[in-house]
This record gives sequence, structure tokens and C-alpha cells, in this order.
Amino acid sequence: MRKHAFFFSVLLACSAVALPLQASANSGGGSASASAGAATTPLEPFIVNLSTYDRYLQVAITLQLAKPELADKIKQNMPVVRHNLIMLLSSKDSASIQSANGKHDLIEEIKDKINKVLDVKERDGVTDVYFVNFVIQ
Repeated sequence: MRKHAFFFSVLLACSAVALPLQASANSGGGSASASAGAATTPLEPFIVNLSTYDRYLQVAITLQLAKPELADKIKQNMPVVRHNLIMLLSSKDSASIQSANGKHDLIEEIKDKINKVLDVKERDGVTDVYFVNFVIQ
């Protein structure tokens, strides 16, 4: 029990530092550029149990969009987007997402999940996923 209390206090401290940094990075009117002229939109951070239940994943994600107007469509579908990502992230074990290849595979899965919710192809929807924060504990 003491281990869990320590974990949550560390997690809260990390969140308190990460959220203001993310907010200040995106304070320029909603859509910042991650790559030349591309629209982006940040998602609220996720904290999920991994599939083995002995580890947690804290991840902050920013999505690169094909068109700026997709940000509104994502906001309208946010409950479904978050549900799908929580289900995806919590199905992973720490070993499969610790490596660079595992993270790249996860990026592809995230793009596929969100584009399916938006009912668009990748070139017209979420074109890339950026991990702003990625902590397995």
C-alpha cells in the first residue's frame, strides 16, 4: 500500500510539472506546428494500468493532423477517442512498448484507432503521433 501511495505522489508531481509545460507550448492559438506547417492538437494525458497490472503507463500525446479543422472533429468525438486509446494502451505490456520499435508500432496503432473513429484515411486524418511524455513505472 505504501508503494502505491509513493507512486501516486510521484505521478502527481510529474503531472503538475508536465501539464503547465504542455499548456505553454500550445498557447499560440490551439494548433502549433510540429513539422513545417502541419496542424497539431494535444490530448489530455493518459494514465493506465498495463496488461500485466504490475506497471503503469503515463503518456501525453500530440496528434499531427492533415487539416486544422480535424481538431474540432476530434473534440466532438473525444469520449470515443479516449476510450479507444485507453483500451489500446491498457492492452500493452511494458516489454512491448519500451523499445523504439514498440513505440513506433504503438504510434501506428494509435493513428489507425483515431482515424477509424474519425472515419478518414491516414492522409486525410491523423498523420503522425508525438509522445510528449512517456513514462512506464
